[in-house]
Amino acid sequence: MIGLGYDRFVRFMAPDDPNLKHPHDWYKYGEYGPYSWRGVVVGDPIRGSIMDERVTMIGSVRDQEEWEQIEMHEMGIDFGKRLQEEMDENAGFRYYWVFVRHPKWRVSELPWQQWTLVCEVVLEAGDQRLDKWNLMARLGSKAREMVTKCAAWMRPDIIYVKKPVYQCRFEPQDGFFSVLRPLLDPETEGEYLFELRGEGGRVEYCTYFGGLCRIVRVSAKAYVDDVVKGFEKLSDEGKSRCLEFLLTNHPVQLLHPYTREWKAKLEEEELGCDAPDEDEEKGGPEDELTDWIEDDGDDGESDDRVIEMAGEGEDEDEFGIVEDEASEDAEEDEDYWEKEFRKALNTNEGMEELAKKAVQRASKRADERFEKRSKKAVEPENSQSDDGDELAMRGRKAKITPEEWRQAGYGPFRRRIKKSKAPPGQFLRAAVRPFTYRNLVKEIVLLRHAILDGEIEMSNRN
Repeated sequence: MIGLGYDRFVRFMAPDDPNLKHPHDWYKYGEYGPYSWRGVVVGDPIRGSIMDERVTMIGSVRDQEEWEQIEMHEMGIDFGKRLQEEMDENAGFRYYWVFVRHPKWRVSELPWQQWTLVCEVVLEAGDQRLDKWNLMARLGSKAREMVTKCAAWMRPDIIYVKKPVYQCRFEPQDGFFSVLRPLLDPETEGEYLFELRGEGGRVEYCTYFGGLCRIVRVSAKAYVDDVVKGFEKLSDEGKSRCLEFLLTNHPVQLLHPYTREWKAKLEEEELGCDAPDEDEEKGGPEDELTDWIEDDGDDGESDDRVIEMAGEGEDEDEFGIVEDEASEDAEEDEDYWEKEFRKALNTNEGMEELAKKAVQRASKRADERFEKRSKKAVEPENSQSDDGDELAMRGRKAKITPEEWRQAGYGPFRRRIKKSKAPPGQFLRAAVRPFTYRNLVKEIVLLRHAILDGEIEMSNRN
């Protein structure tokens, strides 16, 4: 039974327990997982009568993994319905893959080991220019929630922790598949030969698709499902070797270093000399927003509550997000100093303490201004040295300025600002479905078979 078997027993295991079926199970079924309270009865059970409302469970699943597969299947069905019924194909679809990784990735890992492919996102964007470096900001709250849900399925070790933080990147599919056709076309694939290093260290030359078939140990004439099953049977090292062959020999470097140097390089390739500078990309006041909600046609009452955020985030860890200026705002408030002055009027010691506190506060503010000026003077040199070095991003805590807090919907003392409707054109219609490296291999094989069958002209995605 779910909640009373292996998934319940995992809670009492250590992270390195040999009885774990998969290392991710310790996070999924652990203290911060979504099922930490399942199977736990709080209080005395109340026996129901025939007049009480009841719930009948008709279906059953073998284990939690089967239930997750059902949820993924349902998300895939909703993905197709949204594309056909809610999104306009005439407006133009843009296809993207979403990769996630831990903010403290292992330096020794290869790019396809650092970045995990979790989902596919289709945007109703037409021909407008999209910046993949901040595309997450163009998605609505529901789309973001689905991306995070897919990340939780594929990488529980990132999401199901005390303070989950993950890095994500969007990579377009158009450029990937458009240059892949000559490598998969039987008439031209012989012109592109690549090195394939065997398990014994022997190097041989083969075609792009031929190398894939040799790694998964299937015939080049095998069906699509046979190639995919061969990939699934490989060990983690075998899958990494297969992805290394497919991605390193591809003309487009899909998982390039995610740095500002590469951003400038890609913008120059796309726009040439017309690539905008960072100062030009920053929008004016008309581009700024506070908080927003998606309009799904629901005429319910808007949420006008004010949420007090001051008590949260006190136990900050390396990736905790805490506004440093929030605690100082209380001391800058006039009411605060007026109350302190009234309290100090009664005794001489109180007045001395108040004066001492005011002098310390003034000297502290002067020191902070001096530090900020010195940091600004050193900043340009550091920013130039960080360009092209992805390790500069590793393990760094995201610093949120007061302006970003305001745009996120938090005002002074981090109180929640009243929600408003999303600005028109700010957020794109999107459909999300789970997508893994297994699906990527399947897409490559499907493209090969489409070329063999002469159906490649029927596809409007490539």
